[in-house]
Formats: sequence, structure tokens, C-alpha cells
Amino acid sequence: MYLGRSVPRSLIAAAAALLAVTGCVSLASAAPDPGEGRPNVVMILTDDLDVTATPVWQAMPRTAALIRDRGVEFTEGFAPMPICCAARASILTGEYGHNTGVLTNGGEVGGFEAFRKNGNESHTIATTLQNAGYRTGMAGKYLNGLENDPTHIPPGWDEWNGGVDNFLYAGYNYTLNENGNLVKYGVAPTDYATDVIRAKSERFITDASASGKPFFWYATSTAPHFPLPPAPRHMAETRPTAAPRSPNYQEVDVSDKPTWLVDTAGVRAATITVTNDIDYTNRLGSLKALDEMVAGIVGTLARTGELDNTYLIFTSDNGYSLGAHRLTQKMAPYEESIRVPLVITGPGIQPGRSDAMALSIDLAPTIYDWVGIPIPDRVDGRTLTPVLAGDNTGWRTDFAAEYGGEGAAGRNGVLQEMVPGTETPAIFAFDMPSYSAVRNERYLYVRWYERERPLEQREYELYDLAADRYQLTNLISTPEGRAANAGVVAELDARLRQLVGCAGDSCR
Repeated sequence: MYLGRSVPRSLIAAAAALLAVTGCVSLASAAPDPGEGRPNVVMILTDDLDVTATPVWQAMPRTAALIRDRGVEFTEGFAPMPICCAARASILTGEYGHNTGVLTNGGEVGGFEAFRKNGNESHTIATTLQNAGYRTGMAGKYLNGLENDPTHIPPGWDEWNGGVDNFLYAGYNYTLNENGNLVKYGVAPTDYATDVIRAKSERFITDASASGKPFFWYATSTAPHFPLPPAPRHMAETRPTAAPRSPNYQEVDVSDKPTWLVDTAGVRAATITVTNDIDYTNRLGSLKALDEMVAGIVGTLARTGELDNTYLIFTSDNGYSLGAHRLTQKMAPYEESIRVPLVITGPGIQPGRSDAMALSIDLAPTIYDWVGIPIPDRVDGRTLTPVLAGDNTGWRTDFAAEYGGEGAAGRNGVLQEMVPGTETPAIFAFDMPSYSAVRNERYLYVRWYERERPLEQREYELYDLAADRYQLTNLISTPEGRAANAGVVAELDARLRQLVGCAGDSCR
């Protein structure tokens, strides 16, 4: 379904006013010449920004006006690999985690080293666009594990400003590899990471526009990832705010959940009680600077005359649990972790909303389609250009979700994202085992302990999303439930086997 919406004059005026506030020209004055060449692409990737509990567009009104309301909002946007490194590897390649070989943040099937070892550096969005004559650049977070090789610059990037330590999550005291120079940032207000990434974004766009070459820019602030605080200028206006209490918040009865959650439910609940509202308050506060960064990027595109010739993508690597099912962090196959905000605007895209099931692996092939590059056979995702035009004919109705787990020593997952000095034994309770899952328009079916146990010892969940939006009742946790749903399980299990073994065209 595609729900078009006209853009009232008041909204256009509001967007123009926002640009004026940021010192930029109006939208109307930025129209490119009709004969202008290939389009530019700017992707703004947030970190752990959920769309189920966080009021994204209320928290980011500039982004709502300048990108969402000028383009298409995907109400069914998903991250099939809902943890940072696996998600970002798939965004960069357009491939599922079982094909990139990156299913978590570290170890044999995770982290930057697994990404590089499996040959993914040769076929990213950056290498593909650079080979096609694009000027490419990025600033911010790249892949977990890059800190182990901080001087490395991946191929494909003309302008490289990659974070090389986990202090980037704190917003201060981090180091960036700036085109081969390791630059240390301190604790001054001007060092706040999102603002630094904004400045580098505006500079790149200005320089790239002057060069006359089409460009691709990848802006990857760590907002609103824990424990990033608000920018100093937003501290006073950031009030303590309780996280939303959805029906599955601190879920009372988790006896139907897999044993890893049953066994750790107490410590998880205690952790949420202490940290969750503080985390949520910081998340809302850190989005203020991110919203300003988006406005600065759009304003620079307008000022340089590039706006109407630029596709803008705003999304997140994965969602975030915020206390749902007694979970902090992400990783889980539940809605809070796998749902992400996704809005796209650009040349020829009419404002509207789409309920097409859009995945992060679709972004690379969509970009290739926009710039006229044949989509490589190895890409698992599909171009979103038809659904952006309102055509859902033959579109997918399901997808695989995957996670490689925390590893035998408990260090391969979310522990890789801790700011140095904050690792505590309790952090091990935040993670979970590996799984594969299939999520379609009605059901979520999960197979746990994929890498830890033989097939006969794995555990399973089934949720009817039409009747149980908050995934409170595992339909196959009892013998009676398994018998009643045997047919559904057989069908979903067969589909899961297909999806986790797919590659290229068979994934589409």
C-alpha cells in the first residue's frame, strides 16, 4: 500500500524556515539545471534508534520536515541483522549476514576482521560508486573491530574519517582516522562527536559540489547509542523522561521464553529498573544534535545547489529494546530490535508512506539503481525504486533475521560496544545466544542456539503478530501449543531453511 500525501504550503514554508535558521538558502532556490548529471546520494545512519518506543519524528522535527515529509516513510522498515557490525556490514554490501560472514560484533562470525577476511571490502557501496566515478566519503562509526587496525582505510573512500575506538560512543575523548592521520578529540564542547561529524559532512558536500563530480556521503553519528549524552547546549533542556511502558515492558511472565531469558530475567529486570530511564533521557537528548546535523546537511545541499539532485536516506542500523521483554540493548528478533525508521527522499520521489517490507539490505541495490549501475548478482536485497513509486507488485512478504551470538567467552556481541572502563560482569547478562528467524506479515518464528547446540537441542518461539502485537505469548511453548500449530511451524521452518541458505537472486 502506498499512501500519497500532498505537501501543504505551510510545510514548505516551515522547511524553508528551518533552512533559514541554519544559515541556508530556501528549498526553492536550490533547483539544479535540468541537464545536470547523475544524482548524489547521502545516507545518514543512526545508531540503535528504535521506532517502536522512541518518538523519532517528535524528537527530530527538522528531520521530519526536511526528509520524511518530502519523501517516503517506510512504516515496515527492518534490520535483519539487529546488532551494529552485522547490520552495517549488510548495509554496505546489500547482503544478509550469512553471506557477508558477519553475524555479530566479534569472533569468527563477527567484527571488522570477519568482514575483511570474507572479502567484503572489495564490493561495498563505496567501492562500487567510486569505480563508477563518484566522489565518496564518510565520517563517524564504521564497523566494530576497526579499533584493532586503526590506521586501516578501507578501499573505496576518497574522504575517510572513521572512528577507531569506543570512546566515540561517549561523544568525547575519541580518535578519528582522518585520511591516514589519527586525530584525538578531547572534552571541549566543540569536540562533541555528532557536531564534528556534521562539520565534516558540510565540508565534504561543499567541496564535492565544487568538484563537479557526483558524490556519495555516509554520515554515521553514534547517536543515540548508550551512553552518549546530549550536546552541552542541550543539557539544560533535556529533562528526565521515563521510557514508555508498553505492554511487554518488564514482561511479568517470561516462562514461555527461551531458557537464556528465563535464567537471566531477574538480573535483566533489575538492570532496567536502574538504567533504562536514564538511558532513554540521554537518547532523547542526543537526538537534538543529530536533528541539527541533518538540517545542516540538507541546508548545505541547498546552498550548493545540490539538494534537488540528491537522494537522502535516513535510517538506523538496528532498533533497541528499552525494557521490552526485560531486555536492554538490541540483538533480539523481537519487534523492538528489528524495526527501524526508514525515510527516503530525492529526485522524482513523491511524498507518501509505504507499507512495503523494506530491509537494510535493500539500500545498496536501490542506490545502484538510482545511479545507473547494474545491481551485482551477489546482492541479496532488492531495489526500492518500484515501491518508492507506489508499486508493491510482487514485493517480498517475509525475510530472515539472524544473530551470531555472544560467543563461548561472552565477548563477541554487545560487549564489543562498551566504552573502555565501563565493562562489568553484569554486562554479560545483556547478551543472548545465536538464532535464525523468519518474520512474515503475520508470524515470527525463531530457532534459538543455532551455533551453540545441535539441532535437536534448540529452542523455538512462534508469535502471531496479528493477535499478539507485543509478542507476549509463545504459541509453541507447550505440547498443546506445538500440536495446534504444527502445520504453521512446518511451513515456517521450511521457509527458514530456504532463507538462511539463500544468496543473490534466491534471497529476492
